[in-house]
Amino acid sequence: MLRRIALLAVIATVTGCASMLDEDGALAVVPYRISSVGQIVVDARLNDDGPFSFAIDTGASITVVFDETRQAAGIEALTSSRVSIQGLVASGQFPLVSVKRLWVGEEGWADARMASIPGDSVALGSIDGILGVDFLSRYSVGLSTANKALRLYPPELTSERAYLGWTSIPLHSLQIPDSKATAYTIDLVIGPETIPALFDLGATTNVMNWRAARALEVRPLQPKQRNSVAGALQSAPIKAEININLVKTQNIHWRNRTFLIADFPVFEVLDTGGQPMAIVGTDLFGGRDLIIDFARNRVLVKMSQ
Repeated sequence: MLRRIALLAVIATVTGCASMLDEDGALAVVPYRISSVGQIVVDARLNDDGPFSFAIDTGASITVVFDETRQAAGIEALTSSRVSIQGLVASGQFPLVSVKRLWVGEEGWADARMASIPGDSVALGSIDGILGVDFLSRYSVGLSTANKALRLYPPELTSERAYLGWTSIPLHSLQIPDSKATAYTIDLVIGPETIPALFDLGATTNVMNWRAARALEVRPLQPKQRNSVAGALQSAPIKAEININLVKTQNIHWRNRTFLIADFPVFEVLDTGGQPMAIVGTDLFGGRDLIIDFARNRVLVKMSQ
């Protein structure tokens, strides 16, 4: 059985004690860390094994475990079920696995289905897997920079709070053609242009397609630091980049941000119709407190930082 198409646009101390959960309302509170390549990483357990290092990835529609980790945990691949995955620069078909329970802190996902892929890409660093939207969207996901904690809230809890001092950024759901997968975009304002950008916390570098670069009428430069970008499945050369003086969304702005320019296959899978589009992740959002409220299609960003 082949399921079409999962998106994997990867290249992004608090304990879960009962008193903190009671005060905060979170179902789970776990520390996160930043990997050597910039990913937001938490500990997770597969059945009774672990902990394993899983990266938070809002650009991945499906949760992934790497082959070596799956084998170490004694989990067999489902020989009759495969999924077609589109990465940033390449695609492939990979077996599905069924895990009795995926644990993140106190929260367990029963009978979790995830893809098993090779984990030898340089983009993946030293992680063991990826937590995709199929897991994350079960919650409102909080990221606190002060104590480097990931919080998993019940979705209804987020609607009951005012969040004064936070800005709400609309998330636009984007259905991946020929699949049940959903991606999420935000609107970036760069000069006179408004460009949809995949909200991808698995991405540690900003990227835009050539149509977006041409719309901005900014002269591209040769890359200063990178001549290639690594995705979860493969790497690809980069021949141009641009520096943007001011990037905005809602009332949040960033200055002097670099965007790599390439027409990666993932832009075709997102079915942009050749329109301007970008991908943004931890370079813009990694240093801010966030709550990703999937149920209400918004990202709440704390402004007093």
